[in-house]
Amino acid sequence: MRIAIPTVGKGGLDCERSGHFGHCDCFTVVTIEDGDVTAVDIIDNPPHEEGGCMRPVSLLADAGIDAIVAAGMGMRPMAGFAQAGITVLFEGQTPGVGDVARMAAAGELPAMGEEQACHH
Repeated sequence: MRIAIPTVGKGGLDCERSGHFGHCDCFTVVTIEDGDVTAVDIIDNPPHEEGGCMRPVSLLADAGIDAIVAAGMGMRPMAGFAQAGITVLFEGQTPGVGDVARMAAAGELPAMGEEQACHH
């Protein structure tokens, strides 16, 4: 399973997680096998203006991502991720990418529901 974590800065497990996936600098992508993080890759995020919050949907779908971790998300990109077969996982408290990756690997993150979606 490949999970994308919106990231501030250069990317990697030692970075800070971005609170807004559409405005993040990059996505730290972790590969999880048997409950462990086995690989880490970085996908640069284009400027938010290029397709807005829907641009990351196609970017991550093209990269073969299975899930994204988000602190919040609008209904439009949430539906776009669902249509692309990418699960949106909810986590809004943990600032470190590595900690979020470990939580995802342990299966501790719930799927985001409409109640966590931003309605704007």
